[in-house]
Amino acid sequence: MRLRRATLFASLALVASACHKKDTTEPTYSDTSISLVPDYALSLATSVDAGGIGGAQLPDNLALTTEQKAAIAALHDAFKAATAADVAALQALESQARAAKQAGKSPEELRAILQQGAPILARLAVAFATLQAAIWQVYTPEQRAWIEAHRPRPCGPSGPPKLTDDQIRQIRSLQQAFMDAEKGDVAEIERIVQQARQAAQGGAAKTEVERILHEADAARARLHDAELRLQAAIDAVLTPEQRANRCAGPQPPGRP
Repeated sequence: MRLRRATLFASLALVASACHKKDTTEPTYSDTSISLVPDYALSLATSVDAGGIGGAQLPDNLALTTEQKAAIAALHDAFKAATAADVAALQALESQARAAKQAGKSPEELRAILQQGAPILARLAVAFATLQAAIWQVYTPEQRAWIEAHRPRPCGPSGPPKLTDDQIRQIRSLQQAFMDAEKGDVAEIERIVQQARQAAQGGAAKTEVERILHEADAARARLHDAELRLQAAIDAVLTPEQRANRCAGPQPPGRP
C-alpha cells in the first residue's frame, strides 16, 4: 500500500518545526511561551512510527520490509524507555515554571527554573541523534536517496514560526485526541506487522507474508483519513503568517 506524501509525517513536520527551539539543548522562555520538552521526545510521528507504520512516506517500490519495520519499532521502543525519566523531569520543570509565571515571578526567576533542564536537554539531544543515526542505517541506499530528495524546506536563520503557550496546548491536545481515537487502528497495524514478521521468521512464503500485511489495509486507510483531519485541525490553530512560513527544523526520526 502506498504511503502518500500527505501523511502523518507531513503534518507533524509542521508541528515539530513550529514548536522547535533553535538550540534544543537550551531552555526557552518568552512573554508568550514556556517550552522545555523537545517535540521529538513527544512527537506523534515517533509514537505512530514505533510500529514501523510511517516509513517516511516511501512509495510502493521502496516500501519498508517486515524486517525493517520490526527493527524501527525496536529502536523507537528503546528510545522511549531510555528517555522516559528525562522527559518526565522536563515536564515537571515546565509545570513549575508556568506556576511561577502565573504567580507573577520575575523573568529571571523563571529562567532559573528552566535552566535546570539544560543538562537534561543535552542528554535527550544525544539520545535523539543516536536514534536518528540508527534508523538511517535500517534504510537501504535507495530508500535514503528518496528521503533526501523529498526533504521539506529547511528553516532560515530566524528559525521556524514561534507558537504561543495556548497554541502549543491546543496542538498537543489535538495530537493526544488523535492518538486516543486511533489507538485501535495503530494497535491493529502493529499486531498485523508482528504476525507477518513471525510468519516470515517461521519460513512462510513471501506471498503469505504479503497477504497478512494486506490485512492492515483498511486500518491504514482509516488512519490516513484521520491524519488529514488532524493536519487540517492543526492548520486552523496557526495564524496565516505561521502557515506561510512553516519550515523544517530537526528532521523526524530516521532523517539525520
